[in-house]
Amino acid sequence: MPKVAFREEVVNVALAELLEQRGMLSVPETIRKSIARKTRDLPDIIVADLLGIRMVIEGRFNGSRAAGASLLRDARERVEQGVSPVCLAVLYPPELRSAESLPRLRLNLGKATLTIRVISENSDGEWADGTVDDIVEALRRSYELLVSEDVVVAAVGEIASGIETAADLFARTPSLSERFRQALGIPQEANDSSGDEG
Repeated sequence: MPKVAFREEVVNVALAELLEQRGMLSVPETIRKSIARKTRDLPDIIVADLLGIRMVIEGRFNGSRAAGASLLRDARERVEQGVSPVCLAVLYPPELRSAESLPRLRLNLGKATLTIRVISENSDGEWADGTVDDIVEALRRSYELLVSEDVVVAAVGEIASGIETAADLFARTPSLSERFRQALGIPQEANDSSGDEG
């Protein structure tokens, strides 16, 4: 049977399926809107666990030195823009570009030696060879670190700071509260706490 040439996106979907089989909830090739930056993020694979921590995988075919540098830049950007606190950069070997069928591609990917690098807010990591199982292990270790490290504390601090800023804005601009009440459809009685208690 002749081989079929596969696009990088197909390999990303196949990787997401293999991760899913190994218990990692994975969504490939999605569009995620960023409200804060008013942009659209296009991560290759989003991986989430039950704690709701999102991690991203960026995949690229290896074939040149530029591929690794470009992938590393994209992975760093995902972390810097807040798309994810951790991004796994995965270089696919060139031989995964073609296979006899999609099932054969999945089989080949499951056995392939991939080049992997874990990028986080604290580290750019190092390139290392590994398999899909090594990606799963790297994701699990990253989850454990995120939950135990200051990343969670820092995120809580940022959220608290945002809440304080919003509360200050509401306190300094009384008409803002009224506009929000109306926009949210909150009845006046529920919002009016200035009764004549004495």
